[in-house]
Amino acid sequence: MYLTQGLHRCLQQTPGRTATVFRTRRQTFRQLGDRVARLAGALRQLGMAEGDRVSMLALNSDRYIEYMLSVWWGGGVLNPVNTRWSVPEIVYSLDDCDTGILIVDDHFLPMVPGIVASASRKPVLIHAGDGPAPDGMLSYEQLVADAAPVEDAQRGGDDLAAIMYTGGTTGKPKGVMQSHMNLWSSAISRMAQYPCPEDTITLHACPLFHTAAMAKAVTLFIAGATHALIPAFDAKEVLETMVSEQVNEILLVPTMLQAVLSHPGFADHDLGCLQRVNYGASPISAGLLDAALAALPQVQFYHAYGLTEAAPVVSVNPPVNHGPEGVRAACTARPAVPATASP
Repeated sequence: MYLTQGLHRCLQQTPGRTATVFRTRRQTFRQLGDRVARLAGALRQLGMAEGDRVSMLALNSDRYIEYMLSVWWGGGVLNPVNTRWSVPEIVYSLDDCDTGILIVDDHFLPMVPGIVASASRKPVLIHAGDGPAPDGMLSYEQLVADAAPVEDAQRGGDDLAAIMYTGGTTGKPKGVMQSHMNLWSSAISRMAQYPCPEDTITLHACPLFHTAAMAKAVTLFIAGATHALIPAFDAKEVLETMVSEQVNEILLVPTMLQAVLSHPGFADHDLGCLQRVNYGASPISAGLLDAALAALPQVQFYHAYGLTEAAPVVSVNPPVNHGPEGVRAACTARPAVPATASP
């Protein structure tokens, strides 16, 4: 299996369905497929060969979704950059996995001179912004416009798909190598635990550089669902986007859920569209869960536990364990992957 397979399915069966929504920008799967094939062609022209690493230092946007799919379409390997890192930490990860191309959005342009000055291998720099590209950088939009679309390399199975850096508890971050089969099989196993219908509209409020949000994106790729995106978590924008786009699923950490529920404008937003809340990174307190169940009675809550090395989900706690009629959410969850699997 290969991670662009879901896009091919959508291009064949639902090309007119909305694929991504980012503020005022919207595109169908037909448009997304064309841009992915063109960006993949541009990356190849810039020297990306099969198995080469391409990084992105950016907040969430539709371009982040295009980056993921285009690198895989062109046969490359993702190396998403942690947006909380300093320049030395970023350079360490780029050097450690020999990254040749770095895509940077407007928010992180001030970090570029430091990266260029200290990286062992000077990456080709692509500006993923709306204005003119700064000196020394190529324009993302111009590359997409000028490049000819290329055929999907269809690397899959045990081929490397991503290198995700995780700090663990000691020392420098380690690059976790994830294959197409790792990410695909983990997503399929999760889908057996909780649904992702085609009509799913998921709001990406967690950062896409992180393994949890990237895994959620992979699930949506497979299901052919819609990605709604905001640059970073903001409770007000979460509420507004859920209403305007009729979002029916969201991934949050408990502190984010608390911020949404306690926002002064919460009661002013009709969240009847919301059907599923996936949360993780920490347990949820009994008080917060009770408040969430009371405020969102129609919502099913799923807790997932995982780690980057597991690509990433290990167990899922289903809705039956969330509420007064079931076992409390702190109970043992269900394994999300077969006992014989080795992601």
